[in-house]
Amino acid sequence: GSSDWSDVYEHGAQHGSDDDEFDPMLRVSAGATLDDILMTALRTILPAEDLPIAEALVGNLDERGYLTISITELAAQLDVTPARVEAALTVLQAQEPIGIGARDVAECLLLQLRWFREQGQPQPLAEQIVAHHLTDVGQRRFVEIGRELGTTSTHIKRAWNFIKANLNPYPAHTAIAEPHARNVRGTTALIRPDVIIRRTDSGFEAEVVERRRYHFAINPTFHMIAATKEQQGVSDAQRREVHNYVKRAQLFIDNVQQRWQTLKKIADALIEIQYDFLDKGVRALRSLTRSELATYVGLHEATISRATNDKYVLLPDGRTISFDDFFDGSLRAKDILREIIASEDPRRPYSDEDLAAMLHGRGVDVARRTVAKYREALRILPSRYR
Repeated sequence: GSSDWSDVYEHGAQHGSDDDEFDPMLRVSAGATLDDILMTALRTILPAEDLPIAEALVGNLDERGYLTISITELAAQLDVTPARVEAALTVLQAQEPIGIGARDVAECLLLQLRWFREQGQPQPLAEQIVAHHLTDVGQRRFVEIGRELGTTSTHIKRAWNFIKANLNPYPAHTAIAEPHARNVRGTTALIRPDVIIRRTDSGFEAEVVERRRYHFAINPTFHMIAATKEQQGVSDAQRREVHNYVKRAQLFIDNVQQRWQTLKKIADALIEIQYDFLDKGVRALRSLTRSELATYVGLHEATISRATNDKYVLLPDGRTISFDDFFDGSLRAKDILREIIASEDPRRPYSDEDLAAMLHGRGVDVARRTVAKYREALRILPSRYR
């Protein structure tokens, strides 16, 4: 679900009371709570002696996902050094949903901005705003913030729009509302991308994230046992069993690598076809169907659908979009709609009828019903509630 940013405007500066078959999270049962999911992850990372600290940290998260106890207080309760609690908290804060374990809104958003920085998409202006001007930005003091940070109010607005569109002030809400679903673009959940597209000197390049995160290899000892006829202490039956395991493991590795290659091939093709979109933004998105892309890359349309289903791309401008967006002809209209609503007079918001007429004036012909559908997809309320 989307988050209530109006709450952040009011309390921005205040502190609290001081994907896939390789993802271990998918082994957690569907009915698991966020606490269960976090502890499953922490057990695989932390040494056993630090697990009581992890349990205490997770147990002191409130319904938003914020830590409600100070490090020193928790250290005293558990009779351990504050440094050990701090170290365990750092590990907790690296888990998803990103922003979990923060002590206030600013820290929560900064954790998410650090994640963008680690993905090669730093947002320095957004970081400055969150760290020093969260209350000001909630009061729309864009000119004053710009003056203080040595930039224009337009840049400040752009950074604030990035924060609202890509960061989530209440990470636990997302995890509880949609434990196994990633939200599409336009919501305030932080999505982990499957592909990163970066700008290079010669254009753009795509990287499949899993390829960097995982390395698979079969233990050479098993290879040797499977391949050798006579081996001391190994019966024929054992050798055959090992041989079968090696074959299955190799098949698994080949399948995974094949999947990565397919995803890379699709991403490379999208860079070529949608170059202007990547370079200039959503208004330059070309009309494209999965069938056309399939012909272009020489794959079946079903393969394209399977490979990109529930997959996300981090764009060079720092936005994360669904692969589906590359085939969504309505995005240009939605972007113009978002811009019109963002610049409306809050005292006299435009009706859907007005918006349809204004879109027509910009060369986009859509019915009032369609405007309402686009507006809802953008999580924008009707005029009477804006």
